[in-house]
Amino acid sequence: MANHAVEDTQAEPLAELRLSEIGLIGALARLLTAHQKKVVTPKVDAPKVPLIKAYTEDGQSELVVKVGDDVIGRYKVNTAQPKIVVDLDNEAALNEYADAHGGTEVVIRRNASWEKALLESTSYDEDTGLIIDSRTGEVVPGLKYEKGGEPTGSLTWTWTQGDAGKKRLMRLYQDGALDHLLKSTPELMAGPRPTATDAQH
Repeated sequence: MANHAVEDTQAEPLAELRLSEIGLIGALARLLTAHQKKVVTPKVDAPKVPLIKAYTEDGQSELVVKVGDDVIGRYKVNTAQPKIVVDLDNEAALNEYADAHGGTEVVIRRNASWEKALLESTSYDEDTGLIIDSRTGEVVPGLKYEKGGEPTGSLTWTWTQGDAGKKRLMRLYQDGALDHLLKSTPELMAGPRPTATDAQH
């Protein structure tokens, strides 16, 4: 039975090396992977805190990333959607409501599927501030309305035109067009790393 790992075309050059050398390459690959994760991952999420702050203070919900006139992609602040949730401060009232409407289980807890169906069928009346079960028209106690719109603490990144943004950024990166920005983050620079003197200019 053929070993698929040996048949892998990427593995062919390693076949000429001794096992100890292949092991050393594997160890180096592990080291570089861990190093890259440590230094690159924080840069991936770097816009999160300032963009969420800009959203909170000024309502800016997106950051369009461009190099010159080339749009690379955009970050977008994810916000919580309006929803009705269980009011933990008034959960006893919901338990009574659940008990009267077949929403409790033998262990005296609300049935999860009943609660899900209830939350999906309720609506918030802005005039009265009450939450109504649209199936019965009854006011449901023990629920509260969360208006949404607050930042969730995460961002969504979208590449422009599928892979076009990726290819454009990689081309600019490889051509050195971003080097002036990367002097402060030499771990991201392609090719030889700048010296400490280069980074000061």
